[in-house]
Amino acid sequence: MDGEFFFFFLSVGGPRSWLITEFAAYTEGQSRTRSLLLLLACFSVFLSCDSVVVAQSGAENESLEQRLLQPKLKLDAWLFQKRPTMNLAFDLNSRIVVREGKDEPGFVNWFGIDFVDQIDWNGLPLASVIMQAYAVQVVDLPKTPIIFDDPKDWELQWRFVYLDFDGFAHKGYSLKVGHFQVPFGLEWNSDTTGTLRQYTNAKNLGVKADWGVSVHGTRSGFDYELSLTRGSGNEYRDVGDNHVIAARVGSRFGDTLSWGLSYLDANLTGQDAPIGMTSFPAPQRERWGMDVALTHTKTQWLAEYSRGTNGSQGVWTSLVEFNIEEPTDRNLTYIQLTGSGVHSETDLNMTLQSNVGYKKYLGPNLSLEVQWTHDIELPGAAKPGETGVFQVRYRF
Repeated sequence: MDGEFFFFFLSVGGPRSWLITEFAAYTEGQSRTRSLLLLLACFSVFLSCDSVVVAQSGAENESLEQRLLQPKLKLDAWLFQKRPTMNLAFDLNSRIVVREGKDEPGFVNWFGIDFVDQIDWNGLPLASVIMQAYAVQVVDLPKTPIIFDDPKDWELQWRFVYLDFDGFAHKGYSLKVGHFQVPFGLEWNSDTTGTLRQYTNAKNLGVKADWGVSVHGTRSGFDYELSLTRGSGNEYRDVGDNHVIAARVGSRFGDTLSWGLSYLDANLTGQDAPIGMTSFPAPQRERWGMDVALTHTKTQWLAEYSRGTNGSQGVWTSLVEFNIEEPTDRNLTYIQLTGSGVHSETDLNMTLQSNVGYKKYLGPNLSLEVQWTHDIELPGAAKPGETGVFQVRYRF
């Protein structure tokens, strides 16, 4: 299963399938820069032609979607009768990545199952259950994620799988057990998993979600979470002293001005090694971080900064974002500037990039995303370039 899934998934609607076909034909033998421009042009046409397609065949499209979703709707009705607290969702996604200077585009495809439930004890709430299991395929990405063994590979990814004993949440504390997000920085308030829009945790910390336990809640108007996890990432592994101790405390997110302070101490020896390496680089990490969010109606400013060490080397990471989100249709536009640096004995190796992205909902279940990344500065002899990413996602 490769790029055909992406093209098939968008084939509902003549103009969309034609655009994808043209893009595939055009990229054969053409430069990546031109392909990148065409990719973004395709997305612009998607947005402009969508209202026309809906206006011409609204009733038809609606009945088609109803027919496609009929088995799922029947399953939902049956589950509700058996257990009203249970929710089940399926997640289909395909992503195309075009990097300047790379001959062929890369792909990410996945199929996921999201399961959510509430466990009661003698009529009282005991715990929330979340299980997100995803079958993920990668094909020739510019940078293959470390959980994969080869540039063309399938992997079972555990996103969030945990029990949250929240029966005493009203008293200010809950206990979480399983595979969950490491509490650090902006990511703690806004989960970016599965979207093109990302913050800095994955690259900065070396781990975004991990297996372990945490205590979290709200006390005296402040949100907090303290976690102790295995330090092995997607798979549970116990190798020596691998661990992650992470904590974040801050004001309530969503206020006009909110802030947070974070700390992390980690030994990631148990993590999967990147392709071509026998061990994870700089497994011993320490970070101190601060994040700020300024929210006003539809606009928002976000910023985070952290300093620390990778082994004996000093490091820093930063992000600034401005975004506009339409409250009615949830469409999101954002601009980011990210930076990071590693202090060696003789020099500072710095990475500086800008991202421009847009996410559009074509309905309650279907979303399209596009992001353009420009390398301003890269460390060493690496050559700066452009990267375009397009994603279509359907959750039902």
